[in-house]
Amino acid sequence: MTGTHRESTGLIFDLQRFSLHDGHGIRTLVFMKGCPLACAWCSNPESQKTRPEIMYYREKCLDCGACLEACPHRELLEAAFPRTPEACAGCGRCVQVCYAEARHLVGRSVSVGELLAVILSDRVFYEQSGGGVTVGGGEPTLQAAFVSELLARCRREGLHTALETCGFASWRNLALVLKNVDQLLFDLKHMDPERHRELTGVDNARILENARRAAGRVGEMVVRFPLIPGCNTEASNLHSLGRFVSGQLPGVRRVDLLPYHSTGESKSVRLFRDYPLAGRPPLEREEAEQARDILVSYGLEVNIG
Repeated sequence: MTGTHRESTGLIFDLQRFSLHDGHGIRTLVFMKGCPLACAWCSNPESQKTRPEIMYYREKCLDCGACLEACPHRELLEAAFPRTPEACAGCGRCVQVCYAEARHLVGRSVSVGELLAVILSDRVFYEQSGGGVTVGGGEPTLQAAFVSELLARCRREGLHTALETCGFASWRNLALVLKNVDQLLFDLKHMDPERHRELTGVDNARILENARRAAGRVGEMVVRFPLIPGCNTEASNLHSLGRFVSGQLPGVRRVDLLPYHSTGESKSVRLFRDYPLAGRPPLEREEAEQARDILVSYGLEVNIG
């Protein structure tokens, strides 16, 4: 009997074409769903859960009740309305019947072949700009087998591949994915383990160890660091970051500083979640420049934005 290869499927929450961020040139960004961190400033809170979920736009809702009629668990939705009950299976029937577009389904299953077809449709732009594909999230290593297969097939097509990771993963999963990665975008949040736990829900021991092990495993590794006012911008923390990157990550010379923005606040409202930094003002340009100057003093190349 002839065996057949069963293609991997993964859960994504977004796919962006023609991006000029998260890697070189023009890129397609694949956003995997599911993340082990819960950062206080998360700009994509819809990425955190490992299942499809509903985002609700109160300003569009007509209170017509069509979603209640369509839901296979009407009594649960009715009791929680307009919130989505925890028992929601993410079938999307309420979304399909909402002609006001007040309910959006976040998260869909795709096969490697489906994604690859979309990615390859823009090959000419990658070739002209030196771009390619970047897989981020969420945390891609939560779906390591799928991501590894996708990146391997992109590599076979001659595409440049990049991975964005928070680093909180088993080394086995991270190493599996890194086999097919040209550029690694490694996020660090805070250098103090207890403060890291307060801000993200986990300490940073595994993250820092994975950063050490990943350095030198890929052609290029870039450290990315969000600058969050009142959370991680103190000079002592930035000096710790500079010492770590310059002294413990061989071959890594570049740090990208990502100033805080409040995109996650409105998204959290639509998911009926608290946003710990509600009302937090944006980072002043002067603060970003001060952070850059500290890291430059360690011989690092530093970009803002």
